[in-house]
Amino acid sequence: MKSWRGSNAGRCAGSVPDTKPFILPYRKVVSMFRLISRFVLVVAIPFLVFVYASNNTPAQVSATSTPEATQVSTEAATGAANASSQALTPITLFLPYIPNVQFAPVYVAVDRGYFKDAGIDIKLEHGFDETDGLTRIGTGQLQFGLVSGEQVMLARAKGAPVTYVFRWYQQFPVGVVVPADSTINKPEDLAGKVVGVPAKYGASYVGLQALLYAVKLKESDLKDVKAIGFDTAPVVCAKQVDASVVYVANEPAQIESKCFKVRVIKISDYANIVSNGLVTNEKTIQNQPDLVRGMSAALAHGLDDTLADPTAAYETSRKFIDKLAADDSVQMGVLTNSLPLWKTNQYGYSDPAAWKLTADTLQQMGLITTPVDLSKVYSNDFLPK
Repeated sequence: MKSWRGSNAGRCAGSVPDTKPFILPYRKVVSMFRLISRFVLVVAIPFLVFVYASNNTPAQVSATSTPEATQVSTEAATGAANASSQALTPITLFLPYIPNVQFAPVYVAVDRGYFKDAGIDIKLEHGFDETDGLTRIGTGQLQFGLVSGEQVMLARAKGAPVTYVFRWYQQFPVGVVVPADSTINKPEDLAGKVVGVPAKYGASYVGLQALLYAVKLKESDLKDVKAIGFDTAPVVCAKQVDASVVYVANEPAQIESKCFKVRVIKISDYANIVSNGLVTNEKTIQNQPDLVRGMSAALAHGLDDTLADPTAAYETSRKFIDKLAADDSVQMGVLTNSLPLWKTNQYGYSDPAAWKLTADTLQQMGLITTPVDLSKVYSNDFLPK
């Protein structure tokens, strides 16, 4: 292997010439010493004094430097110092679904640096298991996630130290879809019908219960509540159910693209329970309140930009969603349909009445058996100014 040390070639022992030492006579030595002393006193010492003085005077701009160049170098040094003193806080944000245009405000906030502006180095983690994400937040394995309100309520009822700090969806995004020619025109018409749900748990099922509760119906008043999985379109198109609980922003359009026109009964028109928002844990709130405010501010900025220019937000989303085409009218429709669900006069604000309705619904379903302290379930203390 090649060595990067200096070579000793040609410098072996005995290579120094074997000669007798040369000795100067005493008088010549004295004469030379006097000459050197005079040189030091007259020339060398004054020269060294001059050099020392020159190097210890206040710094001045050289003749070849410009004030602008000096200012730029100073600002660059100051900027570097500030950057090093303000290290970004690494945060993983849990998103309860695969990459989708419905997360456009988050993608915009990441892409335009709003999280970095708040001192946050954000990483997005998409996943289907919302319960697992919330559990990890409660145990401190994660600090933040976008989670539905009823799940936060249920977790809090079991003692999990999780708190909802920013309401993203101002309208509950779930509804009941029926064929356009159906005789079901209002929630009361669901009596005696077969209604499909993805599963008998989660936001869709809770939303159905809230709708029935609002119009004084019970699940037993329906002919059947059928768990049909998360691929709703084939079941609805085959008319295996009379109605189906869906997410209003995307599933009606997907159904219409595969079979027939549909109508949607929005649950928010009858029971606007709390949906997805930013959730953290008590430890983060106690120890890093400015971090919570920073996360809320970044999301608010992303929402504002998306509502102001959905087309630009869609284009930004393509950086985060694999194979999302620029001309996908269905996905652009999903984003367009999501906008009304997010609009509000104050980003992040949680309506106490919505939380009470959510608690009442869960108690009616028997999922909560004892009262829950709502002041610990949600907070409006971290909203952006």
